[in-house]
Amino acid sequence: MKKELLLASALASTMGLASIAEAGSATFSGHNRVGMAGTNPDSSTTDTVVQKQLNSFAVSISETTDGGVKIATGFDIADEGSNAADPSGLTLTFTDGSSLQLIEAGSASAAHAVSVPGASGELGITNTSANNSAGALTVGHGADKVGFDYATAADAFGIEGFSANVSASFNSDVTATSTATGTVTLENSYAVCVTYKTTAGDSTVTVGAGYDASDNNSQQATKDNQVYHVGATVATGDLTVGAGYSDGDWVTEVRQMQGSYVSAGAKYVSGDITFNIGLSTGDAIDETIGAVASSSEDSQDKVSASVDYVIASGVTGTIGYRSEESKDEGTASKTHSGSSWYVGATVSF
Repeated sequence: MKKELLLASALASTMGLASIAEAGSATFSGHNRVGMAGTNPDSSTTDTVVQKQLNSFAVSISETTDGGVKIATGFDIADEGSNAADPSGLTLTFTDGSSLQLIEAGSASAAHAVSVPGASGELGITNTSANNSAGALTVGHGADKVGFDYATAADAFGIEGFSANVSASFNSDVTATSTATGTVTLENSYAVCVTYKTTAGDSTVTVGAGYDASDNNSQQATKDNQVYHVGATVATGDLTVGAGYSDGDWVTEVRQMQGSYVSAGAKYVSGDITFNIGLSTGDAIDETIGAVASSSEDSQDKVSASVDYVIASGVTGTIGYRSEESKDEGTASKTHSGSSWYVGATVSF
């Protein structure tokens, strides 16, 4: 749903570009998700049922200069649990279709990873904080808010269906830490991602790959973040299938890891009904900062399925189910393994 809002003040010029109109236009969007979720860990014989009430509200603001450059920004008022205002950075979209994100641009590799189909709904059993297995294709990606992400236009370099992104962020003034228990902070990061989209018969094939590297302020850590991912989706009519893989080293605040992640899934649309299925497996060998990787492996395996039904315009009902197994240092954790389900609806605007 679109609404035009007047900005309290107007930009006279941006980055040396031509002047813009004295008012900006904005759109807002969001949703309210309400439902019930149940968990049944292997350590229990009964379900624990809770209500789920999540909402989001975002405002996007943009204007176009006399030279045809679009300037966009925005902010979130709510984002599924966080009710604090969260402003975004600035995005410049040029007349050739390329774009430049400035401030809080994130990692190019993380932002443009292939989207593998998977189950919807509020599913899952809370994992133990001691389990540091990889949980997404974008594991280990990170960026400071001071940085940029440049995206090429479609069909970049004269190659039909090809596009690329490159990003960097800078935080070299952070204070170094010299102990194994010191909190690690990301310093500088660099990332690149490429996407290629083509057709094969009646199918549309999308292939993507990315690499992210960053250093940190720990003088004890024997690893920096160096991770990559590859993935592909194939859409044929109402059916979409996909798979992705990531691998590498990464460091959190107090641990360093080496691991990998695999996901695969399918989505089939039949009128107002969408069937989803997905599976994933992630692992990691985690150690104290600076220690040699010698421990047993953490892991988490998940199989999920869901059905979405469009009840009315902007209203979607969802039923979902997941089975998962969690292992910490190679030992199964029954408290954090088991099954979960969700029944609810999302109202969007």
